[in-house]
Amino acid sequence: MKEYTGIAASPGISIGEVLVYTQELYIPNFSISTLQVELEINRFYEALNKTQDDYKEMQRKLGLELTEDESKLFDAHILMTQDTTFFNNVVETIRETKKNIEYVLYNIIMDISAKFTQQDDEYFQDRALDIIDFGRNILRHLLQQKDFSLSQLDKDAVIISSDLTVSDTASMNRKHVMAFVTEKGGRTSHAAILANSLSIPAVLGIPLVTKEFKTGDKIIVDGDTGIVILNPDEETLNDYSRRKTEREENEKKLKTLLERSSDTLDGKHIALRANLEIPEQELDNLMEQRPEGIGLYRSEFLYLSRRKQSLPSEDQHFNTYKVILERIPEDKVVVRTLDVGGDKILEGVTEREPNPNLGWRAIRFCLDNKDIFKTQLRALYRASMYGNLHIMLPMISTIDELNETKQLIEDVKKELKKEGLAHKDRVPLGVMIETPAAVMISDTLAKNCDFFSIGSNDLIQYTLACDRANSRVSHLYQPLHPAVLQMIKITIDNAHKNGIPVSICGEMGASAENAAILIGLGIDELSVSPTNILKMKDFITNIKYSDAKKLADEVLTMPNQAKIQQRVEQWLKKHIR
Repeated sequence: MKEYTGIAASPGISIGEVLVYTQELYIPNFSISTLQVELEINRFYEALNKTQDDYKEMQRKLGLELTEDESKLFDAHILMTQDTTFFNNVVETIRETKKNIEYVLYNIIMDISAKFTQQDDEYFQDRALDIIDFGRNILRHLLQQKDFSLSQLDKDAVIISSDLTVSDTASMNRKHVMAFVTEKGGRTSHAAILANSLSIPAVLGIPLVTKEFKTGDKIIVDGDTGIVILNPDEETLNDYSRRKTEREENEKKLKTLLERSSDTLDGKHIALRANLEIPEQELDNLMEQRPEGIGLYRSEFLYLSRRKQSLPSEDQHFNTYKVILERIPEDKVVVRTLDVGGDKILEGVTEREPNPNLGWRAIRFCLDNKDIFKTQLRALYRASMYGNLHIMLPMISTIDELNETKQLIEDVKKELKKEGLAHKDRVPLGVMIETPAAVMISDTLAKNCDFFSIGSNDLIQYTLACDRANSRVSHLYQPLHPAVLQMIKITIDNAHKNGIPVSICGEMGASAENAAILIGLGIDELSVSPTNILKMKDFITNIKYSDAKKLADEVLTMPNQAKIQQRVEQWLKKHIR
């Protein structure tokens, strides 16, 4: 038995078997005898032929779905499998070095790729990626490894990975994923956010788990404490089985709050809404928690979860929004417009940048790609007929971005009217407050929009200059840092001064210690993952707003998070029954 401690990213206890999920290839390196040389060369040719067959089969299966450019890409890969210069280079190197084929092939592929990468021409740099993909496919045959996607998961498993990309989590077979454990990431990474939304326990930031864990190992994942136990003994297994049962009993007790309004003891209503990523996976679970609508639908998952890296059509957008709105016909549904860039890459559309969180993302990308943006806006306005739709713009940092979007909306409405397509003339438009710049101009922004939503995950990282996905600086990511609280207070004050409501939709709003201060600062709504709705309702209905306000006023005078946290813990012991 071995115990590991990481970041508790999504609550819950899971007991099951490990599945190590990695795209990394482990390349053996050993010398061979003269007699083995020809055997290695034969293995190379066999793997090459299998790779060629793979490309031809993929091209055949996709058939009419391929564009002309995509079809040419497959042709180019097939031609690579027939390149005699490449064959000869590999064969000669095996004979000269007397090294195993995997090691020889890997080094030749990386050498060719590096030469392409060094070229200034973007075309040659792109070909470097093709070469690496080509080499990996041959190596998988040599190593007898197959491509695997979490969408193919056919039995219950705890997923162990170096990291889980947005595409990994978006396309996974939800019913068989029992928990996540990853080497990278933190509480606000997208793997953690999705795990919370789907009520999947997750522990992140444990180094070397993909090397130390093996598929089939027994494992306990405690998403409440961040503890992971590999191959537990019987006593530990029984202890966690008991804890798991107790936790399930407590969750049943929270169900008694389903019909109760989220009002403080002195009558202040705090609206509780849900965050949503993948409707087809989450809506049923979400609706069981009875939220007051959707406070944040991250619409980029429409793009990131598609099997092919093509953009969703207007009708695909429209149908998705329509389904959500029809399930929640009266309550507010807030759709955040496309927020890609940063760690959310659309292959072939957005770019990997040296400093992605400060780069071409969210509203910046959309206003530079108005054809993509208009497709989404047209679909949103068409879907507005089916419910209480609100549209929210991410990453606003200037009033010009808001005004430019408003003009684009007017153009969209004129087009829809001309085409005879039904839509509401007015859909509430809100701004996400995620940057210090947005906070400092929040008075102006509030005069020009209908609501604010504080994206605390990004606001914290930009305020504190701390990458929220970097485990090395995770200790600096402090939701209760005095600067963060001052930013939130300014935002709420300016929103209320101009008569608009303000919510918080980041993970900050999902813990009692943070929510006590947020409520005291005057937040109107909390939008949290579905798994946290009843927990937060239990908290809200057991405190007084007047007490929370006094707490907020007090902590705003404190110098650091440590003192603030200590004071909040004292407050919770006194005020929570």
